[in-house]
Amino acid sequence: MQTTTLSQICDTIVQWLNQSESLNPSWSPATWETFQFVCRVHGIAQLLHEKLKGADWIDVALQGWLVEQYAFNAQRIAKMHNELKEILALFGQNNIRVMPLKGSILSTNFYKNPAWRPMADIDLLIQPEDFAASTDLLARLGYERDVAHWKHTEFNKPDNRQIISKTTEHPENPRKLEVHLQCRETFGGPTINLTELMWANSRQGELLGESVIIPNPDVLWLHLVVHSTYHIWQGRGRLIQLVDLAQITPQLNNQFLLLDSIDARFTYPSLALLKKYFPAAAIEDSLLATQRERISPAFKGWVASLDLVNTSYLNPKPAGPYLFKAFKFTEGRLQEVIQALRFAFWPKLEEIALDHPKLAKSKVPWLGYFLLPLDWTKRLIAGRKS
Repeated sequence: MQTTTLSQICDTIVQWLNQSESLNPSWSPATWETFQFVCRVHGIAQLLHEKLKGADWIDVALQGWLVEQYAFNAQRIAKMHNELKEILALFGQNNIRVMPLKGSILSTNFYKNPAWRPMADIDLLIQPEDFAASTDLLARLGYERDVAHWKHTEFNKPDNRQIISKTTEHPENPRKLEVHLQCRETFGGPTINLTELMWANSRQGELLGESVIIPNPDVLWLHLVVHSTYHIWQGRGRLIQLVDLAQITPQLNNQFLLLDSIDARFTYPSLALLKKYFPAAAIEDSLLATQRERISPAFKGWVASLDLVNTSYLNPKPAGPYLFKAFKFTEGRLQEVIQALRFAFWPKLEEIALDHPKLAKSKVPWLGYFLLPLDWTKRLIAGRKS
């Protein structure tokens, strides 16, 4: 698989998404196989089913693959929406304030067809004081508390833990519930916390017929921008995340108001890629210019180098250990450098849980500290191989 081929495939997919007519790229059978892999990495097969279903140049086998991808995801989303509705109803009956995040609200409120968007899990933001009551309520629905780490606490149903398919959004693949007490992202130390902004810019509303707290489009968009930047920085970016932003951007009231409240490093990478791949998404040049003024030349250079290959699992040369990436992100800010060093060499138990979820669930989670040298060795070896 050559990087140029991957880039060409990604660019062609973006053209299909942006244009009303989908032109035949005249790819070889091998390239079409790579195309399927790219679609899975970027979570875009279900949406391409809609864009390409009228293309008479697609062979029967590929059309069948697209139909299968869409059909499985349609079943999965229907299941997840039923589960989400059940959770929201029970929380509402018990006066638990809950705010749906990410796919939970995107698939219901921003896509004409929910099956166009994949969902790995259900994300909900609640108040910390409601966590114990929420855990008890979820137990009534058959959920068991699983891994807890710095970002969220995972809940699963015992009969829904096995991966059935790695090539489709299978309805019986694990449908985790992720309960957030805070809305934050950590870039190997440097951290952005949007929790107060999320609650302050929300309203009482309805989702799937149930009463919930709905984030206003501006703050939902801001969270998704930061979340996308986090995945881009990690090398786990997905095209579907940019599609999400393109769906919401035209509905914003004031893009600049909330953007000005946080560091542009957390937002500019996503906005630059959004402008690059979806120029009609109502991102104004003046907005990007304002963002660029707030970052260093080195950071601008890094963002200018980003594309759909080197920010995703397609990257043949992924970045090395978190600490090195975190240092670049801090740009020498002393407090953030200290945070990055602490994150790497003396993480909190909730941070170790990401690398060692099974150990985190045990009675001796602190043993994870003894595995830190091994974790570092593995990352260094992986970085050298790349």
